[in-house]
Amino acid sequence: MLEVPEAPYLPTGRADVVESTPLTRAGWYADGQHGGVVSALIGRAVEAVPTLTPMEVARLTVELFRVVPMVPLRTESRVVREGKRIQVVEASIFDPDDVELARGVAVRLRKANLELPAQAASASSLPRPEEFDSPEMATFGVGPRGELLYHRYAVEVREIDEGFTRLGPGAMWMRVTKPLVAGEAITPLTRAVIVGDFVNGLSRLSSPRRFIFMNADLTVHLHRMPAGEWVGVSAESRWDPAGRGVATGTLYDTTSDFGRSTQTLFLDVAL
Repeated sequence: MLEVPEAPYLPTGRADVVESTPLTRAGWYADGQHGGVVSALIGRAVEAVPTLTPMEVARLTVELFRVVPMVPLRTESRVVREGKRIQVVEASIFDPDDVELARGVAVRLRKANLELPAQAASASSLPRPEEFDSPEMATFGVGPRGELLYHRYAVEVREIDEGFTRLGPGAMWMRVTKPLVAGEAITPLTRAVIVGDFVNGLSRLSSPRRFIFMNADLTVHLHRMPAGEWVGVSAESRWDPAGRGVATGTLYDTTSDFGRSTQTLFLDVAL
């Protein structure tokens, strides 16, 4: 019986340092962390930065410089552009040797309450999550059977039309079941970023036994924050023989679409 930590990260005596747990594991390399939780940790650092007026993240781009090991991680943030309407924040993650592992840039916009024209309303939606069955999460996705991996023990999935099972465009609903940091509530941004990181695997065009299709970054655009626990995504990938590709997805809550997710892909033949 696996002992599942209460969260991917545990708080420490410092607000800018968290302890990594085995629940951060990705499964496609030894002891490397899942890009979704790393990106969400950067989002957490951004949300902790004060603003001059009430603001929300409208765009977050995360550059993944190297595999993030399961070690204590320190976050550092700075305001690149301050303002009452637009704020730009840069946040980085460092290991105990002060090696920068990942860096994010977020655009935050002031919150308003505007009367918009009818044609501005979102019209896109997915079938509701309760219409679909959950796969067996203990063996779900990439990684050896029996391993403690983030995508098996920290989320719940509802595949739409065998979204993960077949190659090509796919769709799913996902519910994050563990907090990002123990003792802290999951934020809407955390949900969006974690689910947005799955567009590559959801829309893969080949088996990982034949091809490497690794994302080097993640960008999430949000025209509003998601409501509720379930976040849906419909995704597709485009690959090129030059060894690169792009995975894109539309993000949904149970009401309508609320954003987009994009990843730049590095492609190679698996050894």
